[in-house]
Amino acid sequence: MSSFWRGVLTGSIIGGIIGAMFAPTVKPEVREQWAERGRGLRKRAERLVRRAADEMDEALNQ
Repeated sequence: MSSFWRGVLTGSIIGGIIGAMFAPTVKPEVREQWAERGRGLRKRAERLVRRAADEMDEALNQ
């Protein structure tokens, strides 16, 4: 898949999620669930980045 189509797909998904979050029919409980899931994903991504940085540092120091 070309980077253009990957960008279109990613942008569409993100836009759909953001649009759904601000839609008046979405209940506050659902928004909070999505926000909590987003916070969990952010923490997971931060751990992965830290781990990758540690492994890169270790590889460069060998």
